[in-house]
Amino acid sequence: MKELSISVQTAGWLNPLFGEERASEAFEFIKKCGFESLDYNIDTKLIPRQIDKNDRGTFFTKSVDEILEYYAPIKEALDKSGITMTQAHAPFPLFRRSSEEMSDFLIEALEKCLAACKFLEIPAIVTHPCNYLDRENEKKCNLALFRRIIPIAKQYGVKICLENVPNVSAGHVVSGTCCDVNEANWYIDMFNDEAGEDIFGFCFDIGHANISSVNMYDYITKLGSRLTVLHLHDNDAVSDQHFAPMTQRKTDWEGFIEGLRAINYRGPINFESCKSIMQYPRELIPAMLNYTAEIGEYIRGRVLKSE
Repeated sequence: MKELSISVQTAGWLNPLFGEERASEAFEFIKKCGFESLDYNIDTKLIPRQIDKNDRGTFFTKSVDEILEYYAPIKEALDKSGITMTQAHAPFPLFRRSSEEMSDFLIEALEKCLAACKFLEIPAIVTHPCNYLDRENEKKCNLALFRRIIPIAKQYGVKICLENVPNVSAGHVVSGTCCDVNEANWYIDMFNDEAGEDIFGFCFDIGHANISSVNMYDYITKLGSRLTVLHLHDNDAVSDQHFAPMTQRKTDWEGFIEGLRAINYRGPINFESCKSIMQYPRELIPAMLNYTAEIGEYIRGRVLKSE
């Protein structure tokens, strides 16, 4: 896998322009836009509003063999194109406080995601931790949730990446799970110790960090080698807008880049800016993707500048 590969999530362009049944065309298209790898949105197979209604959908009710059969032509298209998938999105949330039965099903769905990731050679999957205003119950939920996930992650060899997720109280953004880097490090180190291997890592979401008033450089340098993948996008420092990178002028991109340089980060430069793509006419989507890939090249060049 190429170090510091320029990556983009599949949401926002894959299905609107092609659909997964036209994967070969889609992957050739995204290469021409300047991308070398992808962040696969498997979470679109079971979206939050379905989970809220205890609706299991149809995809994750299939057997593992059926799911891998579905992905066989996509794997073939990936191999042919030379594009790799460096990370994936797990369905979120992975728990339902009001339904133990649905929570059990979500763990089953995650296991099938990990089977798909192994088949597609995706090394990491990003998960949203439990995120409550009641921090004590939040901690209990996370300990129970990820301890259930440990044996599944070990079985498939896919790294589970926690993500910094803010919360909202009375219309105001407040600190949420892993918004404090010390908390993030505590969870990762503890779960890896319990697993007996390096099976947990971290996904730094720069947009979530921005609306949480996080110091980018300090957070990244304290994460160090735990940092596995990225979610890069922009916002106005108030709402989680997932706009194109470097467009809002409210994000400390300089501190972020210097942080990556300081820890010698070599993971994917991955963009989660689907909303900046979806707001434009279809005819302009290639231009927006090209722009995003150019920002990726800029960030990569800056991270490698000292070499």
